[in-house]
Amino acid sequence: MQSNSLTMPVRGLRKLKLSGGVIALGVILLLLTLTFNNGFYLFCCTLTAYILLGLLFRRNRPGMVVFSFLLQWVQVIAYVIWMNSVDWDINKITRHAAIAVLLSCVGLVVIAVVFSLGINKIPVPSDEEFAMNARQLNERRVLILYSCSTLFLGGLQVIVGSNSGFAQILMTLSTVKWIFFMIYGFICWTTKKNWWIFAIMVLFEFTTALYSFFSNFKEVILITIAMSITLVRNVSFKQLMAGLMTIIVLIFLFLSWTAIKGDYRNFVNQGKNQQVVEVSRTEALGKITEKVGSLSWQDYQFASYVLMLRVQYILHLAKAMDRVPELLPYENGRVWSDNIAFVLEPRILFPNKPTYDATLKTVKYTGIRYAGRKQGTSFSLGYFADSYIDFGYTGMFIPLAIIGLALTGIYRLFIGMKKINILFRYTFINVVLYEFCVFEADGLYLFGRLLLLTLVYFILAKTLFPRLQEWLSK
Repeated sequence: MQSNSLTMPVRGLRKLKLSGGVIALGVILLLLTLTFNNGFYLFCCTLTAYILLGLLFRRNRPGMVVFSFLLQWVQVIAYVIWMNSVDWDINKITRHAAIAVLLSCVGLVVIAVVFSLGINKIPVPSDEEFAMNARQLNERRVLILYSCSTLFLGGLQVIVGSNSGFAQILMTLSTVKWIFFMIYGFICWTTKKNWWIFAIMVLFEFTTALYSFFSNFKEVILITIAMSITLVRNVSFKQLMAGLMTIIVLIFLFLSWTAIKGDYRNFVNQGKNQQVVEVSRTEALGKITEKVGSLSWQDYQFASYVLMLRVQYILHLAKAMDRVPELLPYENGRVWSDNIAFVLEPRILFPNKPTYDATLKTVKYTGIRYAGRKQGTSFSLGYFADSYIDFGYTGMFIPLAIIGLALTGIYRLFIGMKKINILFRYTFINVVLYEFCVFEADGLYLFGRLLLLTLVYFILAKTLFPRLQEWLSK
């Protein structure tokens, strides 16, 4: 009889262990931010990161809990770094940028506080308990399930197409492969073997993602990082340096992609102005190699500016503050109520339900004239802006706190499934909370994706995964 229950006492919850050198470096970095242009805002953003880590990081807790917040934090501080890169005052483009940065920092902390209070009394497994659950699963069969789910669900998505009515369901089901991907990674870490197989899995996901119009290669990178955070026990100075080197390599990778993606997309769609791939995999990868090899220093400088502009998402919030309530009134809850109603109203019962186009709302509240769905693009306003437009500077924290409660409910729902192996429960949480990684997520999209993924994985956890667990058990 296998036992999957969590018996570890609450006092076993342990925060991130930092060496003296790392703590000293962190304090020095925090103080150094004050010496830069827009130093006060850099200081506040850096302090926010420390607070988020203190609130959310616990040993052996699902890594996506803290990673999802840190990735959003990157999109906040990126605005300040962007302004500094061109030596501009933070309010150069929009007069509300400074308050938008500060409120975003406070908002992330508010969500994290609510989330933290809701889950900090839930015990996490000890190292031994985590290893025991990993040893209960047959790694070869996990690899088979990963391969089958990748090939079958990925192929089905291509056949049906992104414009099908089943697209959202297929997109959700296609995330099942990440369950087995992460479980295999956890098993490799526990057994200290077969790392080369896991490396091949990462490389496969990376290279196959390049062969698409959007080249979503970053997904496997982000999921691998989030998975790895679960396994962090302490941080020494040496580990910190290794982490910084990894970040530098990733920045170089993202800069290279930013510099070439325009020409690459024109090549793969053969000038059709559509989000399609009309060339072979070999030709597509060859084009990437050719373009990266020809990049100059000036190309990387321009790509840096474009990447920071693309990563940051404070601009839309600040622009909305410029217009609301000066030009447009507060909506008093209408934006969020429309978001929720749109998700909950099935099109079969509401045939006049409009097609979702996030850009329309963005144009209305920011005044920026973006191309929309008809032109094959989409620009989100962001759920922080939705909250501000509805309730203003102080009231916006109410829906943000409710989001924290929703995240708490999702975590408690899956972690409480005691009959399911802890590795399954952790990967359920990681996959669902991955949708919370983006600061620019429209409130409608965020609510819809979190709800759909939670429902799908709840049903799978009650039906399919117990049988899979039985088959995977040694």
